[in-house]
Amino acid sequence: MRRLEELRAEFDQRGVQVVTVSTDSPDDIAAERHLHGLQAVMLSDVQLTVTDAFGLRNTGFHSAPLSHESVALPVPATLLVDAEGRVLWLDLSKDYQRRSDPAVVLAAMREHFDTLR
Repeated sequence: MRRLEELRAEFDQRGVQVVTVSTDSPDDIAAERHLHGLQAVMLSDVQLTVTDAFGLRNTGFHSAPLSHESVALPVPATLLVDAEGRVLWLDLSKDYQRRSDPAVVLAAMREHFDTLR
């Protein structure tokens, strides 16, 4: 997530709001927010409501540990969603520790948002 901050000027230019969704509790998010270095709205989805709404529950090898509040973890994903809630672009990661490269996100923003102007 930290690397997405490299795109701050590009986000601001397009009016893009970055929102993260995590299975961490709100208290954990608040306590560790500074570690991410990302200016974003950070939401808690312990019950996987948002995760399931987008079909992103990880049913593979990376289920949540028994000590985790959540019953599973989401597939790491980056989505571009328009103001009407339509998913314009989706990038899924096969590795639960990797996120979308900023260059890939920038190309998707240019393709989907710059053509709307």
